[in-house]
Amino acid sequence: MNLSSRLFPFLAVFVCTVAHAQSSVTLYGDLDVGVQYLTHAGSNGGSALGLQSGNEQPSRYGFIGAEDLGNGYSAIFRLEGGINLTNGQYVVANTPFNRYAYVGIANQTFGTVTLGRQLSLLFEQSIAYDPTGLAQYSAMSTNFIPVSSFAQNNAIKWTTPTIAGVSGAVMYSFGQQIAGNSRAGRFVSGVLSYDRNSFGAHVIYEESHGPLTTGSDLSSEVDRRVNAALRYSIGAATLYAGYTNVSGGLHYSPPGYTYYGGARYMASPALALVGEVAHYRTTNDQGQPTWFIAGATYSLSKRTSIYAYGGILNNHGGSSFTLNTYDFSSPGGFNQTGVQIGLNQLF
Repeated sequence: MNLSSRLFPFLAVFVCTVAHAQSSVTLYGDLDVGVQYLTHAGSNGGSALGLQSGNEQPSRYGFIGAEDLGNGYSAIFRLEGGINLTNGQYVVANTPFNRYAYVGIANQTFGTVTLGRQLSLLFEQSIAYDPTGLAQYSAMSTNFIPVSSFAQNNAIKWTTPTIAGVSGAVMYSFGQQIAGNSRAGRFVSGVLSYDRNSFGAHVIYEESHGPLTTGSDLSSEVDRRVNAALRYSIGAATLYAGYTNVSGGLHYSPPGYTYYGGARYMASPALALVGEVAHYRTTNDQGQPTWFIAGATYSLSKRTSIYAYGGILNNHGGSSFTLNTYDFSSPGGFNQTGVQIGLNQLF
């Protein structure tokens, strides 16, 4: 029996179930791949040239759905996972939905409650406050949104409705849910934001407890982050700025603070130009790196675009920083220059 014959009964039941429940289910995705040239990409100081997935936007796929329950309530769900277009593998091994896997209840008066694996508030909110949309060359390169707390398992989130441009959200993760140790992996976050007309701003607090692993108990250690960001639109241009204070003993990134400023300019309805400068000032002598980033995106259609990004990292003594946000192979500690040219397609 081939794969298609095994999958057909399941798909048939799925479609029939959707139709019977009168709910909406949407398959969506973002496919992004291109060529990258990066200096000091190896421990020997050598450069690297090759294909890179998710340069401008993370390559991902997902399903979202909703069912009207009446009286203003809806049941909702979301499943979303990252993929690497260069090899077809999951971004996180053996995890098909590493970004979102939740269900919830939504109401226009009381807001939305979701339960399951969810991206952090800091990541979700910051996308709209970076001119690059948190591309691989962006303020994300400062690690102000740590990969270690990028997504949270066992999480509950409540998002308020928006009233006169003001909204908020709180998020709590039960962490590893280990008997006798409720702190291991625990996560708490909250955001207050304002977004109306040409101005937007938010303030976010995030607290992460360390994990409990074999031979290591970091559950008493905490990583704390306070983030503030704003944006302001003037005609075809939008200005951006952000600041994050990093403290605590867990050290998902060095104690200190990061800040960035940038702009996005719509040169035409199809052409967007971006520029950004970001800086990390550590307080424990782990360097004062600065990132310089420029890019352009040209829309070939509503769903397809081409882009080019360039970046320079001046490490200023930094021992672990890299130009590319998701570069886990470069040794760090080097100045770097990178160029990315690629194609992005939505579906």
